[in-house]
Amino acid sequence: MTDRRSSRIAGILILIAALSAIGARAQQELIHILSPATDTVVRPGQTITITVTAETSVEKLVVIGQHPLGVGQVISDPAPGVVTRGQGDSRPVQFQLTIPAQIRPGAYRVTAMGTTSGGNMESQAIVLDVEKSEEPARIWTEPSVIQSIHPGDRIPIRVLGSFADNSQEELTKSNKTHFTSGDPHIATVTADGVVTAVAPGKTFIQIRTPQHDYSISVQVQ
Repeated sequence: MTDRRSSRIAGILILIAALSAIGARAQQELIHILSPATDTVVRPGQTITITVTAETSVEKLVVIGQHPLGVGQVISDPAPGVVTRGQGDSRPVQFQLTIPAQIRPGAYRVTAMGTTSGGNMESQAIVLDVEKSEEPARIWTEPSVIQSIHPGDRIPIRVLGSFADNSQEELTKSNKTHFTSGDPHIATVTADGVVTAVAPGKTFIQIRTPQHDYSISVQVQ
C-alpha cells in the first residue's frame, strides 16, 4: 500500500512539473524577443534596438535589463514611453536600450515582461555580451598571489585591466577572460574566477585574454 501511494505521489509530482513547463512555454509564446540574438556583443555607451512580439492580450509590456541596464524606451507604435501593450505578431514593438558608459564588461540578461488577465507573463531572456571595443594595455589580478589557504577555502579573483585612455575596468566576468588551473587536484577555478582549494600543494591559476596571459601562484596547506 505504501509503495502504491508513493507511486501515485511521484506521478502527481511529474504531472505538476509537466504542467509548469507547459505554462512557462505558453508565457514565452505570448511574449518573445525577436532581436537582437542572444550573446550579441554590445559596447558601453551604445544604444541598441530590442524588437518584441506580444499578443494583443498582453498589456503593460516592458523590456527590463539586468542591473545596471535599466528599462527600454518604446520607439514604435502605439506610443512612446516605457510601457506599451502587445500588438500581435504582425506588429512587433521596438524598444531602445542604452548600455551605460561605465558598465563592467560581462554578460547581462534582458527580458520582456507584461501582464494579461491571467497574471504576469515573461519572455525567454536574451543575453547581451558587453565588451569594450579595445583591448587592455595590461592586466593584473587582486589578489596577486593566493597562499596559506586550506582545503575547502574559496577565494574570488578579480581581473583588472588598464586601457590606452588611462581608464581601468574590471574584466573578471568578461567573456574574453578565461581561467585555468595548473593542477585541479590542488585547486580548481570557476569560469568567473573563484578558486577552491582541494588538497595541499602548490599550483597556479592562469588568466587569459585575447592579448595577455597572466598567472598567480596558489599554495594550499
